[in-house]
Amino acid sequence: MMMHKAEKTALVLLLMALGTLAVANWAFPADETPSPSDQDARTSVEGTVLKVTPTKTGGHLILRLDTTPLSIFIPREAGAARVQSAVHKGARVRVVGELADFGEDKEIKVSRAEDVEVLGS
Repeated sequence: MMMHKAEKTALVLLLMALGTLAVANWAFPADETPSPSDQDARTSVEGTVLKVTPTKTGGHLILRLDTTPLSIFIPREAGAARVQSAVHKGARVRVVGELADFGEDKEIKVSRAEDVEVLGS
């Protein structure tokens, strides 16, 4: 079966486009790993406290809010005891922290007690 001139031209153009995409994919690979600036990005979340859980060891505190699936981790050094005395289930809070990795999960890590602000009960 013979191809007409228009079909040959279309095939050549298609092959050239595919070749260009292949070279671009090789030359400019997608970077799926977040940059250090993304990992250290500060974030803010506001919501109602669903759960206040002290850790079994270390004196740390974990909060769960209704507005995010991420756990909020308050280390002992950041004032976990102070936050625990001020925050209770049902309280409305605003939390500022850094996005951090905990195993395979992400969490918001608070660096100081002042980053957990109680907005209301």
